[in-house]
Amino acid sequence: MQGQSSENLGYVTQKPEALLKRIIEASSLPDSIVADFFAGSGTLGAVAEKLGRKWIMCDVGKPACMIMRKRLSDLNARPFLYQSIGDYQKEQFKRSQFRRIGDLAHVVIKLYGAIPFPMQDGIPNNLGYIKQSKTLVYVDSPARITGYSTLKGAQKLRRSVMGRWEKIVVLGWNFDNDIGRIIESLNDDKLEVLVIPPDLLEKLRNKEDCDDLIKNGKVKFSSLRYLSVKPIRRKTVDEAQEELEIELENYVLLSPDALPLDKDDKEKLEKVIEEDPLSLIEYWSIDPDYDGEVFRSKWQDYRENHRNSFKVNRKVKLLVPRTGKKRRVCVRAVDVLGFESMAIQDVR
Repeated sequence: MQGQSSENLGYVTQKPEALLKRIIEASSLPDSIVADFFAGSGTLGAVAEKLGRKWIMCDVGKPACMIMRKRLSDLNARPFLYQSIGDYQKEQFKRSQFRRIGDLAHVVIKLYGAIPFPMQDGIPNNLGYIKQSKTLVYVDSPARITGYSTLKGAQKLRRSVMGRWEKIVVLGWNFDNDIGRIIESLNDDKLEVLVIPPDLLEKLRNKEDCDDLIKNGKVKFSSLRYLSVKPIRRKTVDEAQEELEIELENYVLLSPDALPLDKDDKEKLEKVIEEDPLSLIEYWSIDPDYDGEVFRSKWQDYRENHRNSFKVNRKVKLLVPRTGKKRRVCVRAVDVLGFESMAIQDVR
């Protein structure tokens, strides 16, 4: 792709749409599925969409996936499924010095300031405790998604492990997109969920690194935050349509201390979080009839859609087919750092 081309999205290996059009038309039929497993800026999907082909695109980079999603949305593409299936922590664990999840868990427990339980029947090897505050500390695996089942299991552990425990802290690497609503639904002040720094495994390359980090106590475990949406308003327009008024309420990012940023960038981020946290939203979309499994975007907005503004629209009035039934509305957002979050509301 030449630098002056209007198609240029900044990818050094980006191909012209005309070239992809020739390849797709020469090697597929209108009902074919075409795929690109290093999709970059998403040229294949964009051209396949225009040619009426089905498509599959993959990329390991979150920025690439965000660019692809915007490109297809701007094309008014047919509904498509976006799934984040990359397990970066799992891959980092494979390359680390640790051979067992339990060994890593013991290090994380010590970094938190707790003591691992000695090996004994009935007690998981990823469990520790702080005796003074009667607190249990549970470390989830980097190969798992921390969600409802993990938190319910933690609640059970607090009541069943020997001794009387006032609280249990769950330390997780990867989280269910709906973790905020899950925590709210459990409504348990004796349960706390914290984020293990995403770059921790990079810092734990050898035993000396572990000892140094434990000794200096510089590892920060941050509170998990999420997207919130104001109560959704629903109004009948006519016999066929109704209107949903959806407005973003707040977005609280996990502490900048947990992010691999330099001092200046962290200070800038802290200022944004304090003054206008919703300005961190890069993209948000709405599924007005969420089935709990597949998110189908019916509306979306990006920051760069608005001239002279780096903020998304925070309120939208969405026309949808009228139904007398309860609606489950799902809002998904991606922030400027690539973190995804989700908010769900039932609207009567």
